[in-house]
Amino acid sequence: MQRKQNIMWIVIAVIAALFFADEILGFVGAVIGIVFSIGFTGLLVLALAAGAFALAVFVGCSVGLALTIATVALVLSLFGWLLPYLLVGFLVYLVVRKKPNTV
Repeated sequence: MQRKQNIMWIVIAVIAALFFADEILGFVGAVIGIVFSIGFTGLLVLALAAGAFALAVFVGCSVGLALTIATVALVLSLFGWLLPYLLVGFLVYLVVRKKPNTV
């Protein structure tokens, strides 16, 4: 009995894959695109912080001040990168929050 159930689930999965192949492949492509986008953007942000550090050291700042400048550059670039996600999260919060009852 268990073997027949397994074969039934395999057949259902194959039929579902045939009918929804475009949606499944689109979803997989979107996930891979997001991973690549975040990876490349992360490398770009780190390069920006390293460039800020190198520029500060080249100008003549101390290493501590150069690290502070690189950290500020990193924080500002990450904030700019995450700003759309923060705005969408805030809008979702405004929609789903429990509004206080006024008396």
